[in-house]
Formats: sequence, C-alpha cells, structure tokens
Amino acid sequence: MHVHLETADDVGRERVMQLLQYSLNGHREDIDNMHLSVATIQDPLGTKLHRCRLRALLRHGPPIEVEDVQSHLDLAVNRALERCVRTIQRRRGASMQRHFA
Repeated sequence: MHVHLETADDVGRERVMQLLQYSLNGHREDIDNMHLSVATIQDPLGTKLHRCRLRALLRHGPPIEVEDVQSHLDLAVNRALERCVRTIQRRRGASMQRHFA
C-alpha cells in the first residue's frame, strides 16, 4: 500500500501517520494507493476546524472517497479512516455473499 499524505505541519504529519498505521493495519492487502490530505479551515463564525479528505484506490472495486470536518485533528482523521474501513468491510462482505450464492 502506497500512502501520499498532505499536511501543513510535521507534528500533525507524525500523528496522522500513527493513526493510519493503527486504523489500516488489517486492510493493507485491500488498498493499492491512498491519498490523504489534512487542512485547517475556518467556518463562517471563525471557528478553527480540521478537514480530512481521503481517497483510497482499492485492488478490487471502485475507489473510496471520504471527507470529514471536525474540531480536532485526531477526530477528523479517525472518522474518515473508520468510514473507509467500514466501506471496505461492506464490499468484502458483499463479494463473499456473491461467491457463496
């Protein structure tokens, strides 16, 4: 699995890499390439938010695209990664049902 990570600071980069390693450990064989970008944005009221955009190219099936915006960096990344993993699991389950039907 090849990972391309875009982030503004090195501290955030290290933290995101740790989260990636933990969350995707059991799904490395399903993902060919992943592009993850993290950016700090502001809402209309001036509140600092973190946007995580994820695009995973899978070995089998269409790519997964997820975007999440949260007030904390870890939360935004975790939620995007969890949604990606759930989608992989759903697709894997659907393909298993087709094989046994």
